[in-house]
Amino acid sequence: MRAILLAVALVAAAPAAAGIMDQPRWSAGTVQRRGPVAVTTGLDFERTGPGQWRVRARCETRDGRTGRWSARTGAGIAIRSAGMVMIEVGRLGRMVLFPDGDLAANTAACASGPADLGTGD
Repeated sequence: MRAILLAVALVAAAPAAAGIMDQPRWSAGTVQRRGPVAVTTGLDFERTGPGQWRVRARCETRDGRTGRWSARTGAGIAIRSAGMVMIEVGRLGRMVLFPDGDLAANTAACASGPADLGTGD
């Protein structure tokens, strides 16, 4: 009887205890300052399979001195490997979300740095 109750409790508690990346949809974003320029990266993930996601990305650059800004968007895929999430977003290049929460981008149009993770709500 205790085993059945324990199994039911574990199944019921799983969604609450699951990590953000285990949700059907989640997001990550970071802001990087480069002098007067603020570069922002926003990523939205939608699960397509175990450790696989469809990704929408938006990278934005704003110059605080001139008020000029530009935005680039892209879409692609992400795969979890060795605890990291490898992200390929077409013309925005490649990004890696490390286990410690840092996001690294390989293009100047996108920000690198500590990422804020959320459920995409």
